[in-house]
Amino acid sequence: MALPGFCFSSRISLVAIVMAFSVPCRSAANKELAIVDAGVEQSEDAPFVASDYQFLPGDFLYFTFSIGGFGIDSEREGEVRKIALTYQAVPQDAAGIPLTPPATGEVKTQLHPEDKNWMPKRRASFLIPSFVAAGDYHVHVSVTDVVTKHEVSADIPFHIGGVHIKASPSITVENFRFLRKEDDRTPLEIPAYSPGDKVYALFEMTGYKVGPDKQYHLAYGLTVLGPDGKPFLQQPQAAELDSNSYYPAQFVPGNLVLTTAPNSATGQYVVVLTVKDLLGQQSYEAKYAFSLER
Repeated sequence: MALPGFCFSSRISLVAIVMAFSVPCRSAANKELAIVDAGVEQSEDAPFVASDYQFLPGDFLYFTFSIGGFGIDSEREGEVRKIALTYQAVPQDAAGIPLTPPATGEVKTQLHPEDKNWMPKRRASFLIPSFVAAGDYHVHVSVTDVVTKHEVSADIPFHIGGVHIKASPSITVENFRFLRKEDDRTPLEIPAYSPGDKVYALFEMTGYKVGPDKQYHLAYGLTVLGPDGKPFLQQPQAAELDSNSYYPAQFVPGNLVLTTAPNSATGQYVVVLTVKDLLGQQSYEAKYAFSLER
C-alpha cells in the first residue's frame, strides 16, 4: 500500500539494485596518480647520484621509479582487485630530443589485502651516445593508469660531462689542442716540440648539416707551413667521416698526427686545417701554430 505523496515501483527498484551490483568498482589507492622515488644511478640499485654528478658519453645511465596513487579495479567489493598501468621512460636533451630509444612496459597484477601500501617499482638502463656534448639533460617518464584513464609525467635531471660545444649555425672547429702524447688528456699550454717528435692534436667539428636519417658526412685535410712559409707537409684528404646514429651527433672528433724529422728546421710551424661538410656543401678553414725547438 502506497503512502500518501509517494509513488513506489518494485520494478524500478529491482533494476537499480541489479545495476549497482553489475558496475565494476574503480577506486584509487591514494588521491592521485604519482611518480615517486625517481632518480638516476651509476649502477642498478645503487644510491641516486649526487646533484652535481656528471655521466660521460658511453656510460650507462640507470633509472628507477615507483608509481603511487593508481586506480584499483574489482567486480565487487571484497573480491580480487586488479591494477593496470603503462609507462615510458627516455633520456632527453634540453630540447626534448631523445638520446636513446624509450624503455616501455606495463604493470598488470592482482592486489591482496596485505598489499594496501604496495607500489610498483620499475628500472631501466640507457647507453649515453658517444658524441653528445656536456650539459644538462633529463629522463622523461610518463605513466598512464588504464583503470582511471589518468596520466602523469615527470622530468628527472642529470648531467653529462666531457666535451663542451657551442652551438654554431655553420661548420666550424672547436677545442683544437696540441698534445704531448696521443693519450694525454691535458693540452699543452705552449705547443713546443723537439725535431724528431710526433705532434699530436685533437679537435671537434660541429655546425654541420645532419641528414634525414641523422647522418653526417665530413672530411678534413691539412697543410703544414714551415718556418720559411713553404709547405712542410700536405694531406688534402687526411680523413673522411660518414655515419649516422639514433641521436644526431652534436660533434664529431678529429685528430692529427704529424711526424717531424731529427733534422727539421727549428722555428714556428702553422697547421692550416680545412674541414668540409659534404652534406651541407660548406667548409671552414683555421690556422694553429706550434714550434720546434732544440
